[in-house]
Amino acid sequence: MRPILVLALLGWLGSCQPKQPTAARSAAASPSPPPPPSRYQATLPVPPPTPAALPDSALTRFLRQYAVAPLLQSVRSEQETIPYNGFFGPERHRIEVVFLRVRPDAAQPRRLLVAGRSRFKGRIRELQGTIELTGIRPQPALNKAELAYEAEQEAMRMVTIVRLPGAPRAERYYTLTGRFAWQEPATDGGGQFTGQAVLDVAVTDQHGLQSVSLRQTDGARGAALLFDGEWTSYRTAHTKPFILVENVGGFAEHVLEEFEVGERDVVINPKYAKLGWDSYWENDEWWAEPVKVPARKPASASIGVGAPTDTSAGL
Repeated sequence: MRPILVLALLGWLGSCQPKQPTAARSAAASPSPPPPPSRYQATLPVPPPTPAALPDSALTRFLRQYAVAPLLQSVRSEQETIPYNGFFGPERHRIEVVFLRVRPDAAQPRRLLVAGRSRFKGRIRELQGTIELTGIRPQPALNKAELAYEAEQEAMRMVTIVRLPGAPRAERYYTLTGRFAWQEPATDGGGQFTGQAVLDVAVTDQHGLQSVSLRQTDGARGAALLFDGEWTSYRTAHTKPFILVENVGGFAEHVLEEFEVGERDVVINPKYAKLGWDSYWENDEWWAEPVKVPARKPASASIGVGAPTDTSAGL
């Protein structure tokens, strides 16, 4: 009888062990569903399937044939500088960035070295870091539904696109992917930007590159050049979401509903003036101004050398 008694006791002990409910186990194993599309995203035509990434060797050949650095640089000529615009923090306040210099790393051809400036709520900071490219895939041609949508948008805006004689013509479209890391000075409440880079580009008939998003539903999603990530404070290690784009008009509706109002002229919705978008059309060359570095407080008056006393108004 002893063996039977031992087995019975073991069975009773096993039944007393805590068990995870079946529903909880299955819920933990299943990834959370994606968020539902916004009203704006629901109006966009369904894109064709996303093509698979090209072999790693294709990226190597592409970077040997075409210069990506000039495409990313904000300074396009002595007369023209095009800032990037973006959305910072949970409230999505406007942030601006200019890349004053972008050059390939001689030791690592897939890495680009960047230097520039950022402006957030009037505060200008130096910025430097890297963009490292890791992949390439084609942008598929627009399908019938997408072509009809684009024609409808042009008619609504009453815009006719005319190609000037001798101007480059886009022939092949690609999406480059990678990651970025940009550092601000450690003083004055600075931090680091990190995340994923998605660059929609086109190869022209003149063997150059243009930044072009064919659609707002894939790749850079209409931004042409997209940097999506977060900013981390050096002082507190707190993070905030961050999105930076080249073509803010093609992307903003993904972030702020009814960003543009009006049917013909492009007008930014006045309700976003409090987020810094009321000055978007101003011709303000803020990147040419000298950067003002606040005087450091004595170490006894703050936590750490150069730590800001008030971080509520800036990065």
